[in-house]
Amino acid sequence: MPKDYSNRNLQKASFKNADLAYSNFANSDLRGTDFTGADLTGADFTHVKTGIAPIHTTLLFFAALIVSLISGYVAMLAGHLIQRMLISKDILIKIAGIISILLTILFIVYIYLKGGRNAIRNLIKPASFIALLIGFVSLMTGAGTGIGMAALVLVNILVVIMFIVGTVARVVAGALSNILFLIVAMGGGMFGKSVGGGIGTLIMAMSCAIISKRALSGAEGFDALRRIVFSIVSKFGTSFRNARLFNANFSGSIIRDTDFSNTDLSMVNWGDSRIINYLADEQMISEKKGPHKQEIN
Repeated sequence: MPKDYSNRNLQKASFKNADLAYSNFANSDLRGTDFTGADLTGADFTHVKTGIAPIHTTLLFFAALIVSLISGYVAMLAGHLIQRMLISKDILIKIAGIISILLTILFIVYIYLKGGRNAIRNLIKPASFIALLIGFVSLMTGAGTGIGMAALVLVNILVVIMFIVGTVARVVAGALSNILFLIVAMGGGMFGKSVGGGIGTLIMAMSCAIISKRALSGAEGFDALRRIVFSIVSKFGTSFRNARLFNANFSGSIIRDTDFSNTDLSMVNWGDSRIINYLADEQMISEKKGPHKQEIN
């Protein structure tokens, strides 16, 4: 028998595997609601709101902000180390500082084009190995102390840590909303600058922001980052995973951070719904807003 759940706050409610055919959820708040495996044939979801519940949004935001602040601090450490290398009286250490800057720039470009894993594997690892080898040979032959090359490796490590931590923070924030994304992106950079960083800290922070946006756009090479978003949406967002939505009606609804994995959506009526982010077939898809979006493939 159809049930009436219209005009209700159903945040984080569980309807897992329930028989809800032709039930009415019109105008209800379904953020964080679990419909996994439910039969929702012909259900009325007009003017509903899906996504991550406010309490979880708040917790995820503060977690992302804290991680971003850590990223800013690590960026500050890397910047200070490079600065000290550049003003060193030891020509080899100064050269290592210049190489560190060039490697960081190449690292940013490589991540943007090919993804973080490829940048670490094809650029940072070989560069660090060569630097260690040169430093060891210099130390053994008496040609130098090896400090410059050791500092270069340390800079590489700090830059990698900063980018991993910073980009993850911004990916998490980006999964929530563009406003929270901007706050997290700016927060990490400003914190790093305030504790002694500089323009380099802000540049690295903005690089993380740009790279994380590229990861969320579906570009190749960012599978690990997207898996983080998948886990956030599947755990905290509205779930229709494995549900039956034949002839369900979502007209006038706001659909974001919703898991439609393993769900046939071909006969769903989306009407003039506002579809922002959803998870389907292990892919995070961002849709444009508009009244002409009738189905999700």
